Amino acid sequence: MDPAKLGQVIYCNLPKTLFKNLRSTITMGILGLLLTSTEAQGQIEPTQLLSVSRTGGQRETSFEIQVEQGTHLVDVDSILFSDPRILGTVITAEPRPFSEAPVRQFGRFTVTIPSEVAPGRYEMRVGGRNGLSNPRAFLVTDLPHEVPQSVGHDLASATTLPLNHFLHADTSAATIDFYKLQLEQPSTLKIDILAQRMDSRMIPTCKVLDSSGHQIESVRGADGVDVTWLSRDPLPAGTYYLAINDFIYRGGSDYHYQLVARTEIDQPTIPYSSSQSGQLPNHWTTNSVAFRSDQKANTFAADSNNSSGPNAEQLQLPHQGNYLFSEEKKGRAFEFTAEKGQVIAVDVIAERLGEPSDGRVIVQRIEPQESALPKLHDVTNFDDSQSVSDGAMNLFTKDPSGLITAPESANYLVSIRDLDIGHSLKKAKRFSLRIGQPQPSFQLVAYRPYAHTDLQQSQPVGTRLFRGGTEIIRVFAIRQDGWNGEIRIRCEGLPEGVTAPEAVIAANQKFAQIPITASVDASASSTAIRLIGQSKEGSIEREAIPTVIQWGKGAGRDYIQTRQTDAIWVSVSELDRAQISATFGGETTIEVKKGESVKIPVKLQRNEGGKAACVARARHFPPGIKAADLTIPPENNEGACEIKAEPAAAAGTYSLWLQLETKIKIKPNPQALQRAEAYRARLQTLIETSTEEENLDSLKSAAAEADKLVEAAKKAANEKEITVFLPTTNATLRVVDP
Repeated sequence: MDPAKLGQVIYCNLPKTLFKNLRSTITMGILGLLLTSTEAQGQIEPTQLLSVSRTGGQRETSFEIQVEQGTHLVDVDSILFSDPRILGTVITAEPRPFSEAPVRQFGRFTVTIPSEVAPGRYEMRVGGRNGLSNPRAFLVTDLPHEVPQSVGHDLASATTLPLNHFLHADTSAATIDFYKLQLEQPSTLKIDILAQRMDSRMIPTCKVLDSSGHQIESVRGADGVDVTWLSRDPLPAGTYYLAINDFIYRGGSDYHYQLVARTEIDQPTIPYSSSQSGQLPNHWTTNSVAFRSDQKANTFAADSNNSSGPNAEQLQLPHQGNYLFSEEKKGRAFEFTAEKGQVIAVDVIAERLGEPSDGRVIVQRIEPQESALPKLHDVTNFDDSQSVSDGAMNLFTKDPSGLITAPESANYLVSIRDLDIGHSLKKAKRFSLRIGQPQPSFQLVAYRPYAHTDLQQSQPVGTRLFRGGTEIIRVFAIRQDGWNGEIRIRCEGLPEGVTAPEAVIAANQKFAQIPITASVDASASSTAIRLIGQSKEGSIEREAIPTVIQWGKGAGRDYIQTRQTDAIWVSVSELDRAQISATFGGETTIEVKKGESVKIPVKLQRNEGGKAACVARARHFPPGIKAADLTIPPENNEGACEIKAEPAAAAGTYSLWLQLETKIKIKPNPQALQRAEAYRARLQTLIETSTEEENLDSLKSAAAEADKLVEAAKKAANEKEITVFLPTTNATLRVVDP
């Protein structure tokens, strides 16, 4: 079967295409209701943003952005950027008849980028009735941005691509996008497709064709890798074509991309992150924490004379440098001197730089020979490292890292090889090498998990903290150079009326959970918070690097995509009261001996809509700490969870939490009904007091339209029952020896 037809059969998604074609006539409120009906239950319906009409703009310009795809897009009336100087205001229409208030066009915004905002990659979020959404990337440049009315799907109808312009488009399922560009003189040409770097699902494929349609080059991306193509030699003046599609022929607004063709190739397509607030890091993968310092790392040593054995590069410790694996040569070798018993750290950073690389390190002791080549004695080898995950957020990396203890005073050879020997990406690969004295420490990574019993269901999620309710932030510890100790986590920057207790990541744990709770009278707010971790003795302190789920499983990809973000946000909804909340334990630390059990109380606060039975389950307990499920029937508000510390459990202090599964009843948007009914009541009053026949006819016509608004709003206000998974607060447990 033809690949395009196969892609159409498998990946064509009718609802997304339908929404795309009808976006000019369907209001965002109706669109939000349609999309909401397809979402799996688990969260209390926070706003989820999947795609918008454009993901970037030029400085000193204003333009429109429209929300295209997501869930619970109810009354979306604000757009927030990670740099607050980028302003977005909701677009309004003329007031309804006999009203003075402009009608907000929910999900449509005018965005203005002032000149003082530096070029770079930022983030945007949208806010509305259901809180603040997850972020999506947004690119600011000095070059113009355009959104074509349509894109051609053959050579004859190819869309014109001006040089040094960013064009925004979405791929269409089972089709190819064609562009035409003109070189007025012989030029070196650089083509960039920004897709996954801008939160798109697209895996781009690009063919470069001459004026006759003959292929000059073909290049494709991969998971986590976009397309960047640079002509090896200057191309003659003339007409050229680009044929662009998703590698597996998917399409829709979540397969958006930016395309730019340039003859000025010295500047990076995404400018390097500056110290300006709100910019996303250059290396934004979640496993790039070790490179969060954002070193430019754009100068790398040539490898033409570097090989293994006697020609290895001589190093003086400590050493840190940047290098390249070329297409032809996948190995590099380095030699250094160490004393017997000396401990040396080796760290290779390549995948964490965004390179499609799979490194391996082999360490050998060099034994000189008087009349022959030296003998090499294997000492150790390193492969994948940093294996930290909860099943959704995965901080695993293929970069090799480890510690060496020199068995003898001698010279040692470190051979580094890239096991990924594919050529389709057509680029040399960068890596950074650190060899020297260990620097025991840790880095922290934080994110807001999707609430579900199955972490494989995880997807992007925003924040909607009900009064009296609790949200959770998960914090991971990445331990470096052999450091292993207890880490205490605290929250800073919480808004008034919102609290979070200190939590502990024990020495034998990879992460802990921070419950964030709003008081019953907390005011509406959207605030960026900070999570700080400190070693038990206080000598090491680190701020957690915020991360986010980019895409959940689906669309032909069986893994969850994640990345770094600008901040962890908390949005308090003063329109909502938590239907049910749960307290686990209390402020007092509970002690248990190894081999014994202890009961920790669970107390429920039930409000309107939260009267169903609840099942409380232990989540992510440390090794050796066990607890059975606890069921609390509808007529009860408390229970006790029995915790057993097995004899093999490690002594220490732990932060424990439970996940509460229950059913609640909610009214999605009663405020919309109140507004519609208030407008209808105003018209009725005017009808009853009007004395002019012509005015009365206009009022009755407006009242008939208002009746339709009321009926539509009633559907949004109808009570419904959903299954949710809610966190308890933390209980602090200390395990002690008998």
